[in-house]
Amino acid sequence: MADVADLVLLAGQLILENGGETFRVEETMVRMALAGGAQKADVFAIPQGIFCTINEGTLTHTRVVRIHHRGFNLAKVLEVNRISRQLSAKILTVGTAYEELLKVDRLPRRYPAWIRLLAGAIGSAAFSYLLGAHMDTVFVAGTTGLLVMFVMEFLQQKEILNFVSVALAGATTALTNLVIKQFWPGVQFDMAVIGSIMVLAPGLAITNSVRDALFEDLISASIRGVEAFGVALSIASGVGSVLTLYLWIGGTLP
Repeated sequence: MADVADLVLLAGQLILENGGETFRVEETMVRMALAGGAQKADVFAIPQGIFCTINEGTLTHTRVVRIHHRGFNLAKVLEVNRISRQLSAKILTVGTAYEELLKVDRLPRRYPAWIRLLAGAIGSAAFSYLLGAHMDTVFVAGTTGLLVMFVMEFLQQKEILNFVSVALAGATTALTNLVIKQFWPGVQFDMAVIGSIMVLAPGLAITNSVRDALFEDLISASIRGVEAFGVALSIASGVGSVLTLYLWIGGTLP
């Protein structure tokens, strides 16, 4: 039978592993602990782990969990928030809430692979269009974005380090657009590259870093900021290495 400490630790872990902000983790855990009958709850969360101490009557529970894998599935974050509200409203007990969280943990990825690939293509095309690209360039950016998402899906299945995966995807973008430019001179090379790499940009990580900073979670904000910078550097490294090699062998940038 799970106790309050197990419940709140699992809730915080699910939020942190699926793209939630640090302040949301701490706030949700404290609310659930108090709703579950605890007199006091102290929680400290960073992107790599959670530490919590729950005072329940004469008992004190301390829990620590290390976060090894983080991704983005805001549907799970939404489900944890729903369970938290139902626990606060006494609709769920501690035991039933814990069982609901286990169900959330077992949920598959929200969208199938083909939808993620299609979203990458549409996103890349839309970004290039917003930058003022011609329609032929928009088409090329969408096609390249589809290929980039396919590369990312393949590398993630092979459990390749994320920074390496992003760098290889960036290199794929530059190489593909260089090849297309040779056969389709009218394509705006720079617009096509920029549009297709935007799907790799760490937008949520940057947003969470800023929000953590606003809530004075400076350690988490710094960690997320460094992570976002690392992803951006990986993208630039992948694209830049291909372009540098192309210039080195005597090519001329479009």
